[in-house]
Amino acid sequence: MQHPDRTQADMELFDLLSEFDALADPGQIPTLLAKLVRIYGLRSVAYLGVGLTDRLEAAPYLAVTYSSEWVEHYKAERFVDVDPVVQVGLRRMLPIDWAEFDRGSEKVRRLFGEASEFGLGRRGISLPVHGRHGDRALLSITSDAAERDWQQLRLAYSRDFQLLVLHMHQAILRLVGGWPIEHASLSPRERECLLWIAEGKTYWETAVILGLSEHTVRCYLESARHKLGAANTTHAVTKAGKASLLSQFP
Repeated sequence: MQHPDRTQADMELFDLLSEFDALADPGQIPTLLAKLVRIYGLRSVAYLGVGLTDRLEAAPYLAVTYSSEWVEHYKAERFVDVDPVVQVGLRRMLPIDWAEFDRGSEKVRRLFGEASEFGLGRRGISLPVHGRHGDRALLSITSDAAERDWQQLRLAYSRDFQLLVLHMHQAILRLVGGWPIEHASLSPRERECLLWIAEGKTYWETAVILGLSEHTVRCYLESARHKLGAANTTHAVTKAGKASLLSQFP
């Protein structure tokens, strides 16, 4: 980040994560991406999601801060067929610096050269996500930082954006994805904890009722939230209720 105070930077990161977790409208996503550009001093941010739904014909989901001119030029030149950010990045498990891509192909060199001309930035990293349904995503960020600054910035960006892309992907999967909730995916304990929260009990009260520690209850609820693709515990209760998961007890 652009802030020398790490505590302040961590607070901003926490606020950003919370904003993605609370996201309720897909139309807000471009605004949040623009906010990332501003806070981190970037040139661009781009999110690409594939397999976000169980419909095989569903198109990839794209949210970018690129200019519309670059997007149209990229499509017209069919750069996606040779773009290593997409072709290599989506298969990776760890972040990749764009400097690592093979630029032996003339079209790949032209891709990066023209991207820079369109204002995408001279340097970039891409961070992949692999979901449990086979869904995948790639978050790419670019910068015009000088070479002497890039190594340190890249480490800071990788640290923060590995968290940000997970929360972003979860939010987008929740808002525009279409994977059905698997009824058998919640354990009996996870459903019990959700049930008592749905009845208005606190974490402590739920722990007393079930004979568990409050920490264990929180772990069960967090696990249920993740399985349901919910933004928070209240959202998890709502989704579980709609799927009739809270009545499935022996």
